[in-house]
Amino acid sequence: MADFGLARSIAQLSSEEGNPVLTDYVATRWYRAPEILLSSNRYTTGVDMWACGCILGELINGKPIFPGTSTMNQLDRMLDVTGRPSPTDIESMQSPFASTMLDNMRAPASPRLEAMFPTASPDALDLLSKLLVFNPENRISAEEALRHPYCAQFHNAEDEPVAPSPITIPIDDNTKLSISEYRDRLYLEIVKKKKEIRKKMKEREAARAAQQRQSSKASKYAAAAENQQQQQKQAYHAHAYATGQPTGQVYRV
Repeated sequence: MADFGLARSIAQLSSEEGNPVLTDYVATRWYRAPEILLSSNRYTTGVDMWACGCILGELINGKPIFPGTSTMNQLDRMLDVTGRPSPTDIESMQSPFASTMLDNMRAPASPRLEAMFPTASPDALDLLSKLLVFNPENRISAEEALRHPYCAQFHNAEDEPVAPSPITIPIDDNTKLSISEYRDRLYLEIVKKKKEIRKKMKEREAARAAQQRQSSKASKYAAAAENQQQQQKQAYHAHAYATGQPTGQVYRV
């Protein structure tokens, strides 16, 4: 969770061209994920889920949970809660500095969430245990977090759609532009998108109108056929009455 200056395209995470230039300094140190502190070569949406865990913990305790005074102090505070990372966890950082930075740090063998959040409910502790995970690959996703029992009171699946594909804009993350250039490009993209939406709406309205016209014609044909049949019935009954034939006789129309 960060400002747009730190936003990165998800589409480029798996791109063959490599990862975009990452921001190695996030001003809000207290909410940085371990991989950012350890200068990872790659980070994902997991950094946002870690920040969500920090915010949730802060709401429960009423104060920041990792108020580090430096990068090393921040890591020390984190490990005191998450426990010592395994070799696999350290490897997941994809940082040449991770192993060296963590070697001499003391940390409990297992997480200490209960001690950190003594007033938290079982559901809150469970969600925190899935958000504040050292290994970013093992953190809960946003979709999974919304379905967690702790969020059940506010969860509304119909009002929380998931984008069918990554949202991309025609601006390369690795190209630095001026403020006016970013503004102009984004404005043109918005205008283009609005035109596409209006075009699709007109096409849907035209299709709906054509369907209604077709339905109206079919109704008119059906009404005309029904009217013709009624007229034939009346003519038959009139003829039968005039000739004295039984009116219950089977007839064809």
